[in-house]
Amino acid sequence: MYDFPDDPVVEGLTVLLVGGAVRDLLLKRPFHERDWVVVGASPEAMLARGFQRVGKDFPVFLHPMTHEEYALARTERKTAAGHQGFEFHATPEVTLEQDLSRRDFTINAMAIDRDGQLHDPYQGHQALMDRVLRPVSAAFLEDPLRLIRAARFMAQLPGFRAAPELIDVIAQMRPELKHLSVERLWKEATKAFTGDARVFFQTLNEWQLDQALALPTFWLPAAASDGTMDGQLASWNAAAPEPLAWPGAWRAPNATLDLMADARAWARTPELRPALMLRTGVIKNTPRWQRLAGWIDDPALAPKIARARTISAADFADRHQGPALGQALNSAWLSALAGE
Repeated sequence: MYDFPDDPVVEGLTVLLVGGAVRDLLLKRPFHERDWVVVGASPEAMLARGFQRVGKDFPVFLHPMTHEEYALARTERKTAAGHQGFEFHATPEVTLEQDLSRRDFTINAMAIDRDGQLHDPYQGHQALMDRVLRPVSAAFLEDPLRLIRAARFMAQLPGFRAAPELIDVIAQMRPELKHLSVERLWKEATKAFTGDARVFFQTLNEWQLDQALALPTFWLPAAASDGTMDGQLASWNAAAPEPLAWPGAWRAPNATLDLMADARAWARTPELRPALMLRTGVIKNTPRWQRLAGWIDDPALAPKIARARTISAADFADRHQGPALGQALNSAWLSALAGE
C-alpha cells in the first residue's frame, strides 16, 4: 500500500504513517505531506537519535535530515480555552488506538505500518466509502477549529456530507470560535481554495458559523479564475453586487486585498484601466502588476503595453527636468496604455 523509505535513523522504532496521507492514499489522491507517529518511544530516545524537539512541552520531533515531523503517540486533555490550552501525555505506554482517538475525523484516524497493514480502529475506511465526515470521539469538541476544518474538507472532498453526530455538536461549539487565532483561520481558508471554495463558504453559512466568525455573507458566482486563491477572490469581488469586505478577523494579506480591489476597479470602471495599469507598475512589470495581469484575460492589452514600454525618460529629457520629467513620462505612458 505504501513503501516506507529506508531510514537508519528510525530503524528499531515503531513508526506508522498517519492522518491525511493515509486518507489520500485510500482515496487515490496525491499528497505532499507525511505525518508520522512513533509508538513505544520516549522523548529521550528520540533526542538520542538526533531528532530535534519542537517546543518545550510538545511531543513532536523533527527528523535530523528530512526535517519531517515525528510525533510520539500521545493523549491530551483540554485545560483552557484556545488551541494552546491542552495538556499532553506522551509515554511509551500510550497505544496507537489512544493516539488516534484524539484526532478530528474518522477518515483521518487511520495508520499504516511498515508491513502495509492498515490500522483503522474507528472505521475511517468505511466513512471514506460512505463519503461522510464523522468525529472520532467526544474529544472533537475540544478544538473549535475542527468545525472550520470540516467545512474545508467539504470543499476539498467532493460529495462528502456531515454525519448527524457532527451536526449535533455545531451549536455547542459555535461560541468557542471566538478563541481561534487569525493565523489558524487564514490557514484553513487558503486550503479550502485548493478545492471548491464556494462549498467552504456555503457550509460556514449553512452551519451559521459565518456570523460567529465575523465573516460577511459571500455572493459566490460561478466565475472563472486563474485557479489560485487570489485569482478566485479577485473574480468574486469583480462580479459581486457589492464589494466583498474581507473581515479583519481573518486578516488576508494586503497583497490579496489590493488585488481584490484592483480587479473590481478593472471590471467596473474601464476608464480607469490605463491609470490602474500605470499604478500597478505595468511599465516596470512589478509583482503587483503580474498578479493583476494573471487575473485579466485581455489580448488587446498586449500591443498597448508594448508601445508603453518603448517610452523612456530619455525621450523627454531635452524638454523637461525634475518633477516635470516624471509627469511628462507618466502622461505619455497613460496615452499609450489608453491606445491614443
